[in-house]
Amino acid sequence: MRVLGSLSSRQRLIAGVAVIGLLVLVVVAALLVVGGQTDAAEEQPLAFNHEIHAQRGIQCQYCHYGVDNSPAAVIPSVELCMGCHEHVRTDSPVIQDLTGYWERQEPIPWHRVYEQPSFVYFNHQSHIASGVTCGACHGDVASMTVAEQVVEHTMGFCLDCHGEQENARELYDCAVCHR
Repeated sequence: MRVLGSLSSRQRLIAGVAVIGLLVLVVVAALLVVGGQTDAAEEQPLAFNHEIHAQRGIQCQYCHYGVDNSPAAVIPSVELCMGCHEHVRTDSPVIQDLTGYWERQEPIPWHRVYEQPSFVYFNHQSHIASGVTCGACHGDVASMTVAEQVVEHTMGFCLDCHGEQENARELYDCAVCHR
């Protein structure tokens, strides 16, 4: 307290603003770390096995259509799933649960595994058009029995990848990802 007492009121004001600024930075950093992470792998309403579907040759874009022509990837609908599972593995308990959603005309309440904070603009279309594979950002989902977040989508992760591109200078513009 003696140190504060020896400071002028202007110096105390500057010190106070610096402390508040530091606290704001700590809170923002914590939100950035936690904001893009979910525990969705343990919360999914159906035990969807990506590995089995990939082994059958089903491409990511079949279920998650739209990635090549829109900003967002679609989470599969009951109708899409039932297109195959009306006839395939109908004796499986998971498929029977899926069929229950279909019969009740209810959407499957999937939980996103990857979710960006609201201040981040991400466009799947531009990444797919540039040749970025699904696995580059989502890990080897084709070998997962349960989809889980294995890549942490931090600003550093994105900037590292952007820095490897031929147009890195343009991709370092803040407005590319923050709109």
